[in-house]
Amino acid sequence: MSYFSTERLPLAIFVHASGRLLFRGCELVRPGALRFVFEDPERLGKQIELEFDRGAPLSATSLFASQKFLRQTMTEAINERKTGKSYDSCQP
Repeated sequence: MSYFSTERLPLAIFVHASGRLLFRGCELVRPGALRFVFEDPERLGKQIELEFDRGAPLSATSLFASQKFLRQTMTEAINERKTGKSYDSCQP
């Protein structure tokens, strides 16, 4: 399986909101930094990133829903880390 990952929250929100790649979870890469991981069987991630950087349009409703979802996922990952629970990745 091929994956696309990014530490850029705005890009992760865009990728999630577009629905073009399946969100698999996030990983804590260092204190205060998470990596968002998406399944990318067709290796579209870099193209989607370019579209994002060029300002591709997407509905505000989709963006805000994805932002809320990913921020909740981030909070859960950070809280797990703070409480000392075993942490490898956060899953949706």
